[in-house]
Amino acid sequence: MEILKKVLRYLMRYRFFILLSVFLAAFSAILMLYLPILAGRAIDLASGKGRVDFRGITKILERIAGIVIVASVSQWLMNAINNRITFRVVRDVRNDAFSHLQILPFEYIDGHPHGEVVSRVIADVDQFSDGMLMGFTQLFTGIVTIIGTLCFMFYLNVRVALLVVILTPLSLVVARVIAGRSFSLFRQQSEARAAQTGLVDEVIGNLTVVKAFEQETQMEERF
Repeated sequence: MEILKKVLRYLMRYRFFILLSVFLAAFSAILMLYLPILAGRAIDLASGKGRVDFRGITKILERIAGIVIVASVSQWLMNAINNRITFRVVRDVRNDAFSHLQILPFEYIDGHPHGEVVSRVIADVDQFSDGMLMGFTQLFTGIVTIIGTLCFMFYLNVRVALLVVILTPLSLVVARVIAGRSFSLFRQQSEARAAQTGLVDEVIGNLTVVKAFEQETQMEERF
């Protein structure tokens, strides 16, 4: 919970861009949900042999093309804004991390491998950036798409919509179980990355010493 509060504190600096991203996500999702309705209307205009309203179908196809163009532009703008938010947050996090490193006591620096510190500032922040970018890109659009889809389903068939609503919590439980069990693996991956970064930093920083004692093979095996 404390980590979430810190992340939100960084995000609140760019609340205008976040609101704009949410609006574009909702706008593009609604447009994409409207496409199947138009496609259905076009199909209804071709009810049989010799009963095809080509003029009506052409108008619908033109409308579909316009919606696709507008939705694509909206998604492109949303992705550009999400990239801007993510990279600025990462910049702020790294600046604060470097500033914090300047005031850390020597006990902490001596008590932790240099690779762990470097990994936290570089690799872990990169992972945070990728996760946040994916979250921004998929979360807003996904929420609007799910809500819109459920509304259309209730409008078309209440029974099928109720079945989806009942089964959805089950999928969330399964996802939570998978996420909980995979968390330990992500932690092990982070620790292994820190150890790897520490070894690389140690070997490259003391490359002449490694060559002087002919430890190239041993270092390669350790890596």
